[in-house]
Amino acid sequence: MSVRVGLKGGQAAIKRLAVAEDKAKRAVLMATNDTGETLRAQILREMGSTVNIKRQTLRERVILTRAASWSGKVRIWARRKGLVLSHFPHKQLYQKQKKGKRRRAGVQVNVSGHTRLLPGAFIVESAGSGSTNGLIFIRTGKRSKAERIGMASGGLDLARSKIRALYGPSPSQILDSKLPDYQSAGQRILREEIVRQLKRAKL
Repeated sequence: MSVRVGLKGGQAAIKRLAVAEDKAKRAVLMATNDTGETLRAQILREMGSTVNIKRQTLRERVILTRAASWSGKVRIWARRKGLVLSHFPHKQLYQKQKKGKRRRAGVQVNVSGHTRLLPGAFIVESAGSGSTNGLIFIRTGKRSKAERIGMASGGLDLARSKIRALYGPSPSQILDSKLPDYQSAGQRILREEIVRQLKRAKL
């Protein structure tokens, strides 16, 4: 006589375990991608307040690449090209002249909460977009003949003008400055999301 202990209905139990494994993998995948969404929203919020710029402008430049499998990773990255300076709060300044006339006296710009005066800078409204209301330029050389005779007035022939557009910090630079903090925040959010998704899956 002996005591025998074995698994009854072994195949059914294995199938249930396989289903549980699949549900767990889906839960981890959902948790990973939800973490990416949450962290990106946090980055956009903090980045916008840091450099004093609208979140919608940054949303197009801070990209989320979602994980394709439960063992994959999400990636949040930012474009390296700097934002044109006219994305930031700015104002064309003028200096009064005789007979009620006035001349441009530089541009005032607020980046990262700091207001700066850029002597010699000027705004060309026709060169911008709806989100910038123009581009801010500064002269790099003497006025060309085309400018002197008016061919480049209003920004219609900027390629022939000795001027260059001014840029502010790039989203990539801003993101890199706080990368360790965001890495840590991402891991914390992921742990919380995995627990939440496993509970939802009743695992």
